[in-house]
Amino acid sequence: MADLFRAAVIPTRNRHDMLADCINSVADQVDRVIIIDNGSDPPIDADPWYGKVRVVWAPMDPPNISTLWNTGLALADAGAHRAGAQEWDIAVLNSDVVVPPGWVDTLSQWMRVGPAVLAYPDQHGGSHLILHTKAEPIDLRQRITGFAYLLRGEAGLRLDESMAWWYSDDDLDWRAREQGGALLVPGLAVEHRAPNVSTHERPELLEQTGRDRATFARKWGRTPW
Repeated sequence: MADLFRAAVIPTRNRHDMLADCINSVADQVDRVIIIDNGSDPPIDADPWYGKVRVVWAPMDPPNISTLWNTGLALADAGAHRAGAQEWDIAVLNSDVVVPPGWVDTLSQWMRVGPAVLAYPDQHGGSHLILHTKAEPIDLRQRITGFAYLLRGEAGLRLDESMAWWYSDDDLDWRAREQGGALLVPGLAVEHRAPNVSTHERPELLEQTGRDRATFARKWGRTPW
């Protein structure tokens, strides 16, 4: 799989130290790291990574995380097209994540050996690959890790921007299941260092979470939990 074009997309705001750790953990596993800087102060500096990292300035307050993700996905696609790639992988990461060595390559190999268009790590110590192919609620220990997953880039999946803060990752997961499958992969757990901190620190984002849940329910007729 080494000949595949690979990119990582990381939206962030003001998490400079954690972002640096995130970039350092994934930079050697991909061809390009794309940072979507949602108004950091000071702005994110790409210089330490010698051209491997591209920073796109995208201030938005309150943020629409789906829009930020989609901006990065579009840039990853453009990079793959410039490289002449027919197939490419896109790692989508929160800036508070550290991935283990070989994470992208292993997820990609398992994803591409079958029909899956999305792959994500088992964070709960499971020992089996599980391919989900139905858009329905599942054991929450098996649901998408919205803070760290891999997309089959040529499948063209995007986040639903009508869900601005939560639930668009579950929506992506359910659509991926219908387009080939979402694959849970054991043995690749990531370090997630500050889960839900932004949501609990900003009341407007907690309120948006409720609206996003209602949007998901209208779209699918039920919610993932």
